[in-house]
Amino acid sequence: MKKLLIALMISTSFPGMAQPTEEQIRQVEEAKKEVKKMKGTPFPEFELTALDGTTYSKEELEGKILLVNFWFTRCKPCIMEMPEMNEMVEMFEGEDIVYLAPTFDDEQVVEKFLSKREFTYEIIPDVKDFCLELNVRSYPTHFVVDKEGIIQKVIIGYSPMTVGALRKSVRKLLKSE
Repeated sequence: MKKLLIALMISTSFPGMAQPTEEQIRQVEEAKKEVKKMKGTPFPEFELTALDGTTYSKEELEGKILLVNFWFTRCKPCIMEMPEMNEMVEMFEGEDIVYLAPTFDDEQVVEKFLSKREFTYEIIPDVKDFCLELNVRSYPTHFVVDKEGIIQKVIIGYSPMTVGALRKSVRKLLKSE
């Protein structure tokens, strides 16, 4: 049953893609396990450039809470959660939180997508290498990183409870200040 759900997740995330092989399913499952093991470890060093040209680095963001949402423009679950993600950004307005949304999609694809939909995270296009470096193979994948740069929460996939779990993690970090 688990393999069927993973196959369904992969095929709905990548429209037009042939049914995934057993090997592809195994690779995705292994990657998910590795990503989940990152909880409690330092978020990797990075220097990323957003659509608006702003550059972000781990060093420069130290002392801020960081929410990182790996996504792509044809990912149905990613799109489904965007309105709630936008509400969360609004809810925590004025707090010392940075919201980054890396995607392997190139700038043109992302800009076309954003002309029809709003996503208020800082969009980081064309970062396939960064996605691979973090072993992200399932979308969306969320990281909540504390002010010291330590990963406090990892959420892979989307459910109606995803954004609530992210909000809860953020509130917990804000209370611990």
